[in-house]
Amino acid sequence: MLSFAIAGLAVGALYAMSAMALVITYNASRVFNFAQGGMAFFLAYCFYYMGNPDTGLGLNLWLSAAIVVLILGPLLGLFLWWLLLGKLGNLAPLTKVGVMIGLQVALVAITTLIFGHDPVYLVYGPVGEPSVIFSVFDVNVSNEQFIIIVTAAIVALGGYYVLNRTMAGLVTRGSVDSELMTVLTGTNPKFVVASTWAIGTGIAGLAGLMVLPKVGLSPGGFANLIAASMAGAVIGKFTHLWRAFFGALILGITQEVLVLYLPSDGLLGTALRPSLPFLFMVGAVLIYSQQKDVKADSQKVEVAAVNNAYEVSLSKYLNIMRNPKGHWDRYVGYAVLVVVLVGIPILFNEYWTGLLAVGFCYTVIFLSFRLVTGEAGIISLSQISFAGLGVIAAAYVVNNDTWFGAANEVPILVAMLIGGVVAGLVGTVVGLLCLNLGPLYAAIVTFAFALLVDQAVYTRDEFSNFGSGLPFGRPVLFGMTFDTPKTFYWFGAAVMFAVMFMLWALRRSTTGLVFATIRASRVRAATLGFDIYIARVGVFALGAAVAGVGGTMVASFQLVAFPNGFIMTIGLVWFALAVAQGTSSMGGLAAGGMTLLLAPAIFSEFLPERLADLPVLLFGLVAINMVVDPIGINPNLRAQFRHLAIKMSGGTVHSPSYEEESETSVPAGVK
Repeated sequence: MLSFAIAGLAVGALYAMSAMALVITYNASRVFNFAQGGMAFFLAYCFYYMGNPDTGLGLNLWLSAAIVVLILGPLLGLFLWWLLLGKLGNLAPLTKVGVMIGLQVALVAITTLIFGHDPVYLVYGPVGEPSVIFSVFDVNVSNEQFIIIVTAAIVALGGYYVLNRTMAGLVTRGSVDSELMTVLTGTNPKFVVASTWAIGTGIAGLAGLMVLPKVGLSPGGFANLIAASMAGAVIGKFTHLWRAFFGALILGITQEVLVLYLPSDGLLGTALRPSLPFLFMVGAVLIYSQQKDVKADSQKVEVAAVNNAYEVSLSKYLNIMRNPKGHWDRYVGYAVLVVVLVGIPILFNEYWTGLLAVGFCYTVIFLSFRLVTGEAGIISLSQISFAGLGVIAAAYVVNNDTWFGAANEVPILVAMLIGGVVAGLVGTVVGLLCLNLGPLYAAIVTFAFALLVDQAVYTRDEFSNFGSGLPFGRPVLFGMTFDTPKTFYWFGAAVMFAVMFMLWALRRSTTGLVFATIRASRVRAATLGFDIYIARVGVFALGAAVAGVGGTMVASFQLVAFPNGFIMTIGLVWFALAVAQGTSSMGGLAAGGMTLLLAPAIFSEFLPERLADLPVLLFGLVAINMVVDPIGINPNLRAQFRHLAIKMSGGTVHSPSYEEESETSVPAGVK
């Protein structure tokens, strides 16, 4: 028991250091660092390169660690603050999360482009090869465990003392509470926030170096570290340093001690330990959901009254789109779309036609962001997991005897619908757990849920077939079997347009008006008698179902249900691309789904293999561009075409004044 507790204490200390970095940076900037895993991954690779005598510089491990933690980490934090992070303070929550996810995606891609994309699993931390240094009641304690625990204690005590007992901590807290008052005291608040990001990045790098022997140099391993540290941050309500520290510490100890009591196999033995970060978060959310201060915080933002960058961009967009001139441009667009759709199977071979067919499938998944984020304003990082769960459910009923029918007798179309229903039911549960609080809680809980599905569901042999996937077939409709890329192309296009029509009808229905009211003002919506919580849960579940159907379409084209194609790290790329294109724009989401398939194929055709991660880097960069283009790429392009059509029709575009922007900036969605 004691040996497991000591091991858990070391693991929990790693989680706690990372959680402290999240809390410190959030306290100073009100920006939650979703990119901390990418920062730690990059710094850990720098450490490995400097200390590796075969492929790097061959420096002493302790010297390499000191350079990374004390020099490279703070410099990275300062550089990112100067380039990007300092511009996020007053942006909308979706923009903040989208930019930070884009930064996470870009950092991982940059790291692999610089150092190579082959994961390194056998790597030592600063301590080198572990060795026993002393025993406690006949339980050996390694030098690695001792250093981790002592380092975490020093960081925790030092951080608490600086934030609560020094003038620097007082200034840091003051710069968040009132930037103007901080300026009046003669302190530069920008310097304070920049310094905090430098310190937080250094601590994140330190935790990354310490965790290296456990997870190796792989992005997924660092994602596990961040998910556990996020649980600590949620327990601390993002602001309480000690709550976050001890919450993460207890999580690590619990994970290791549970090994004594869990069976070696079965669902409980394999799923409970990786589920703990998610369960800790859910427990904290359920407790905090009863507290008035947290409920008030989730309801207090009246978007219609906030003149931030998103509302300004949206008001300019609506000003152009509502102009009475130039509406003929949409018919030109429809005509071009029809010509392109008909011409693709004629002009392109089966390989490229098949890629576009899969692009339609991914577009269906991307359209779920229109429901979840565009309609309900929910920041969900688990749409890829709902797609994967839909794939698993559909493949399971096809390959096994269930009450839906015997093995290999359930029609593929029926299985697809079953996959969508299962994904929708799971989405209902997740929505009930996380949507009662603010957008940041929803983003973090859905992130943890996605990681939970990766570790506890996709690893089950009955779902993954020992990593090779379950066979899945093509649909049959009215005697037609879509068994070639060109015939499946038309099936995918038909389903995609059917989902688009459903979304179009929803936006113009009474339910759509309810969501428009909620987006404009929750207080007004509640006054009108709308049950905001239930409405958001319902649309979240519908978005999960759409994602599940889209996932089954991908599996059908590939003829195999492969859950590992729907892991969380890929989902971050999807989210970055979706928000960059514009989550309220069906055309933008369609462009995102197509780009997701076409960009890697085109790049691999013309670029060397070592640049395979370049498209991912570009996806991250377009999400980062939300700082200056918060409504998305596609709405801006759409507005430019309409502006041209207005001019060609003899009209003019009036730029709204500041007061007009404030009055018209109701976030009713981008059409």
